[in-house]
Parts: sequence; structure tokens; C-alpha cells
Amino acid sequence: MITITGEINYISESMGLLQHLAAGEKYANLREKLNKNYGNPFREGLKKFALLEQIEESARKALGKDMDEIRSYFTPFGENGMNCAGKAALLWEGAGYPQAKGISEIAHYLDGLSETEYCKKFSACLQSILSPLQTEETPAADEPFAVISCLMGLELADSDKWKLQKIFFARKEHQERTLALLEKAALLLQDFSQELEALAEDFCHYWNTQFQDNSPSAYLAERLCLNIGENPLGLIVRPDFMHPNIGSFYTKLDDDGLYLHADLFWAGILFGEDFPLATGREQKDAGYGNYVSQVLKLLADKSKFEILSYIRDKEAYGSELAQRLGLTTATISHHMSALLNANLAEMKRMDKRIYYTSNQKALEEALEYIKAQLLS
Repeated sequence: MITITGEINYISESMGLLQHLAAGEKYANLREKLNKNYGNPFREGLKKFALLEQIEESARKALGKDMDEIRSYFTPFGENGMNCAGKAALLWEGAGYPQAKGISEIAHYLDGLSETEYCKKFSACLQSILSPLQTEETPAADEPFAVISCLMGLELADSDKWKLQKIFFARKEHQERTLALLEKAALLLQDFSQELEALAEDFCHYWNTQFQDNSPSAYLAERLCLNIGENPLGLIVRPDFMHPNIGSFYTKLDDDGLYLHADLFWAGILFGEDFPLATGREQKDAGYGNYVSQVLKLLADKSKFEILSYIRDKEAYGSELAQRLGLTTATISHHMSALLNANLAEMKRMDKRIYYTSNQKALEEALEYIKAQLLS
């Protein structure tokens, strides 16, 4: 069962907008980059960029006095660029707060947590900071010392670890500040509700067409190398406006391997007729050379190279890779996120574990391109 919804989650979109502003990025630069990398693909996508650039300009003017605080809380860190200190302050795990109707509801929930509950939630948030793909469940820390031990084991800069530690020990102060910024961003986005709803309508039409003759699992396996199997509770597809060129997948199982809710897939609004969701690069257009440069940078990392060597002709899960390579599971998750994003690895969900294997086809194509460019 699949549900395509055009419902706009202003809380999630506010988080995305604040991260975008904190990173100092511009949607105009993203448009130029994607046009260069993929051979000038945008036609219908131009109206989407026009709206995003208008929202961005309004946000920079309205939130200009808050930019120092926005950068402090929402500057992305980690290789996938989707996490920040503000998410830790709000205990923002994976899907965030998709059911919350407003900021006050989140504030009430956070205020009601006991110290033990807070420690467990904070540690669970830390475990998902570097990658939303968890290889296996890690017991949540239920007291402060265990939380700090978890924090110190993350593959983050010392300055980021120190920031997260301060947030942990002064939870009320930082929750109030981040919620205030989130509320300002949400109010700004609601000024564009009519335009966003029009794009959401187009989003529903496109994705209903995409899934018309495809099962959700088969579609995601083909396009994202994401072999998730069938969730009996279904799949919900939602639009992502502020991360317009990214697809994010979230699933959660209990200790017995049973699904806790439907799988969630956020699809960036740029995906459409002129910019299909696909990781395959069969078309060797002008942008393929840029992709190969990215591949070479990843392969130059010793740990990533060793991971790909180990999963060359076998499937392996996170703890196995960690033991084999002498790394933590958090570090493995960090590396796998980058390899999956570059289509160099494939993922399969079996029982309660996530298994990885290398994407031989993508690697062969990249190496063939290098050979053609450098050798006679």
C-alpha cells in the first residue's frame, strides 16, 4: 500500500530552511551546479527554483538578525550534510516530528520528558546523527555518563562534540532558542503556502504516475539501490521543498523486527519529468566527469576503499564491517552513507539488519571512463 501526500509539514521544512541558510548556500548556485552536472536538464524545474530563490531571499531579510544563532545551531555537519546541533537540541530523530501540528506541541513534549527519558532520546538522536541508516539497534544510554561516552565516539570535529555536550547539559535553554528559530522560519514559509501547495499538487501527480505500474520496493531498489522489501504497513511519499534534490528514506522496527509504522520517503520537489530520481548514470553526459571526480575522492579514503574491497563479492552488515576493519559501527554508518549517496554501494534490509554490497556496475563504468580519458 502506498500513499502519495502533498501535505506540507511546515516544521520539517523550517528545519530544512534553517539548515540551508546556516550552510550559506544559494539555490541559484544549486541550479547552476545541477545544470552543469546533468547536462542542462531543467525546464519545468525552473519555476520550482524561482520559488525557492524567492523564499530564500525573504528568509535572509526576515532572519538577518538571527543569522549568528542560526549558524550556531543549524550549520550541517557529517558527510551527508543533513544533521546539525539544532536537531540534537530538539531530539530530532530521523523523521523528526511529522505528526506535530505546531511548535507548542513539540515544546510540551520536550518539557514532559524525565531525565532518564531525555538521556535515552538524546543518545538515540546521536546514534542517527552521522547517518539515518542504522545497521542494527544500539541500546540507548539512560544516564548522562553513558550519553557523553556515546557522544565522544562520534566521527565529529571536537568543536561539534563540545557544542553537543553543552546542549545536552543545558537542554531547556537550547530547546527554547531552537524552537524560537523554528517558529520564525515556519511563519515565513506559511506566507508562501499558496505557491507551495501548487507545487505539492504537481508533486502528487508526478509520483502517482511513477508508482502506477511499479511496486514501491521494486521502484526504490531500481532507482536508489535500496532493497527494503515490503512493509505491510505501507509506504508514505512526502514532498521535501528545502532539500529539493535529495531523496530521504526512513524506517523503524522494534526489537522483534516488526515495523512500527509505514516507511517514509521524502522526495525533493525537483524530481520530475526533467530530473528523474535515479542513481544510475548510463548516460555519459557532460556531467559524468564530475561524478567520476567524486568517486575518485571517495576511493582515496583508505577506510572507504577497504569497505568496498570487503563487500566486493559478499554482503556484510555494520558490526561485521566494524570488527573486520577495526572501526566503530557509527564510523561504518558514516562511510556507508557517503558510498550509498555516490551509488558505489547497495543496501538490503533482511530481518532486523541492513546489509551492504558494492555496486559493481557503477564502479566498472567509472573505471572504464577513467581508462578512456587517460589511456590510449
